[in-house]
Amino acid sequence: MEELPRVDPNDDPYLALRTALAVLLTMVLAEPFGITQPMLPVVMCMSIMSNQRGALNPRTYAGPIAMAVVGFVCSWIAAVTVSEPLAFTLINCLFAVAGLALMLFRGSRGGMMFTVFPLMMGMSAIYSDYALAMMRDSMVWGGVIMFIAVYATNKLFPPTTKVMHVEMVTPLRSTQMLRHLLIRSAVYLPMMIWLLSTGDMNLLSVVIMMVFICGQPRRGLQRNQAVDRGGGTIVGALLTVGVLFVYHLIPETWILILLVTVMTYYLIDKMTTGKQRSLIYQYTCSAAIVMILGATQGARDAMEVVVQRVVMTSGSMLGAIIVIAILEAIFLHPEEELPSPPIPA
Repeated sequence: MEELPRVDPNDDPYLALRTALAVLLTMVLAEPFGITQPMLPVVMCMSIMSNQRGALNPRTYAGPIAMAVVGFVCSWIAAVTVSEPLAFTLINCLFAVAGLALMLFRGSRGGMMFTVFPLMMGMSAIYSDYALAMMRDSMVWGGVIMFIAVYATNKLFPPTTKVMHVEMVTPLRSTQMLRHLLIRSAVYLPMMIWLLSTGDMNLLSVVIMMVFICGQPRRGLQRNQAVDRGGGTIVGALLTVGVLFVYHLIPETWILILLVTVMTYYLIDKMTTGKQRSLIYQYTCSAAIVMILGATQGARDAMEVVVQRVVMTSGSMLGAIIVIAILEAIFLHPEEELPSPPIPA
């Protein structure tokens, strides 16, 4: 997957404003559309909008459409197979391996969808039929809301450039491609199966964070993911404490929405003006939104949500890096990697 370049303010001066307004619109429309789990569409909307580079192109709308379609299909597969444990586990493993292969060998963001969405639906199906229905509706109607938000904000505040950004990726090139996939599958699949066996939705973030490590083709990119996401989670936790403190003083929904919108604007603006890699600001925003909505929408204690997120994110990503490095040192030839020039995604 492409590590997005820093935003040129001359090409797109409205990126932060557009992203913040899209998050605001998604949170406001969640209740009228009957979305009981707004966390996923809000985070996805923030990610899609902040990923936009250059002029608007059809690929920008692919995320909301894919989210709705894949969410519906995966919910149906989970509902049909959840009563057959062997078939249920096998299908989830096949989806996971296919997603990792797409991420490694094609640099495709679609691989993330194939890996994470079936797992989320499977966990919901294990928990209860009602949880599965809520997750399905959140993804399907969330995709509709995201499409509206993307279209409306781009019409109101479009990028000033007319040049469309071409996403460039550097997928894995090696003489031992299959071994790379087997190593990452050997790290990811046992954790996924363990998660399915527990049925604990609170542990879902552990396995999802591992996807970002296992799906990276090179150790340098893995370290970047660990630093950006781990550091972003810690900073996001601090921002979450501040937002929840203000929300505790004024417990009104519109205050929460306003605080999340302002926070999103500040962090996405840093993707243009900040000194760090632009992705760390995006990850910080994503982690903060997840913790804020997780603490305010569910029945869990806010401090539990924040601490668990920080500890699990850091532990799972560092653990995955160490285990992959050991397995690569044992099973891969030292000079197996081939040059990988950037190619269009």
